[in-house]
Amino acid sequence: MKMHRLNSRGIKRFRDFLQEARREATLNLPSELLDDSRFTETLRPTIDIEQRYLLQRSEAAEYLHQVLSGMSEDKLSQDEGLWTWLSVFLFDSVCPKSAETRLIRNDYCYVFEPMNPRHFYRHLLFCAWNVKRLAPVHNRLFLQSRVAVLDKLTTEVMKRLFLLRIPCIFEVLDRLYWDPRAGRARPGVTGSITRAGDLTRRFPTRIRQLEKTYDLAVLTADQLVELLGSEFDFSIRSEKAE
Repeated sequence: MKMHRLNSRGIKRFRDFLQEARREATLNLPSELLDDSRFTETLRPTIDIEQRYLLQRSEAAEYLHQVLSGMSEDKLSQDEGLWTWLSVFLFDSVCPKSAETRLIRNDYCYVFEPMNPRHFYRHLLFCAWNVKRLAPVHNRLFLQSRVAVLDKLTTEVMKRLFLLRIPCIFEVLDRLYWDPRAGRARPGVTGSITRAGDLTRRFPTRIRQLEKTYDLAVLTADQLVELLGSEFDFSIRSEKAE
């Protein structure tokens, strides 16, 4: 079908549905939110989009970049109506059914709030698209999760804009926190307990320390990893453990 954008009335109708569906888990998504002129407007120029079930965030990222490739990335990053409409169109992906019921998460997982610094990065579909936009190559830490869930590792990075402003940051994170033997993120790096080299507290703290002395925007991944220090050298710890 043709891609649409929800207007303010449509966004409110969608929020109302989410609230109702939390009380009545078998409630069906209102079909009028897809193309009814009372709630939507057609994108101009028109863009065709196919209904798909997207399980992994990597699938969602690839598909969204494919269908949105002709649009300005800056405008997309501010388009509340489009991303919220995409949540409606791909609702079975971002809020899958289990035994005919759905687990409805917080509104910000489905309703895009570009002006809210605490919520905009939590929109499930925008997050998938944005990770691939910011990290076309070094993104496996963030794209191997299910699209319907926002994992803590992704949240801890995407909420900190000072990290995202460093060009080499995703390569650095991949080198530090990806476990090549296990083929996944290193365990415990986003836990509630502060540990040496952890991503939740120690990494952002160390970056804040370094930016007082160095221009991190001009460093290569090799240079930044060296400046971080031995606390973040997980290969040394692995060798000691063996």
